[in-house]
Amino acid sequence: MKTISYLSILILFAMQSYAQSENKVDLTLEFEATEYDTGSILFALFNSEDSHMETNYKEVSSILKDSKAKIVVENIPEGFYSFSYFHDVNGNGELDKNMLGIPKEPYGFSNGQEGNFGPPNFQESKIEIKSDTIIQLKIK
Repeated sequence: MKTISYLSILILFAMQSYAQSENKVDLTLEFEATEYDTGSILFALFNSEDSHMETNYKEVSSILKDSKAKIVVENIPEGFYSFSYFHDVNGNGELDKNMLGIPKEPYGFSNGQEGNFGPPNFQESKIEIKSDTIIQLKIK
C-alpha cells in the first residue's frame, strides 16, 4: 500500500513539473506601411503544418495610425509557427484580389516568404519562437 502511495506522489510531482516546463511567450509584430496610411493589418498565426493556411491558431487585427501598427500575440507556448498578414487598405475585412485572383492589397508571410501561385508551405515559412520575440515588418 505504501508503494502505491509513493508511486502516486511521484507521478503527481512529475505531472506538475511537466506542466510548468511549457514556457509561454509573447510574439510582437511591428508593422510600418510605406504606401498607404489607411485601414488595418489583419494577422493570422498558425501553430502546425496541418493547420498552416487552413485553421488559424490566433487571429489579431490592428488599425494603422501614422503608417504604423502593432500586434501582440500573448501567452503562446514555445514552438514553431508560421503567419500571414495583409494590409486591409479599404477596411472591408477581406484581401481584395483582381480577376485573376492576384491580391490587390499588400500582404506577406513569416520568414520573409513570398507566395508563388499560392502561399508558401509551412517548412519554408516556419519560425521558432523560444522567448518573447519582436518582428519588424515593412509593408510595401
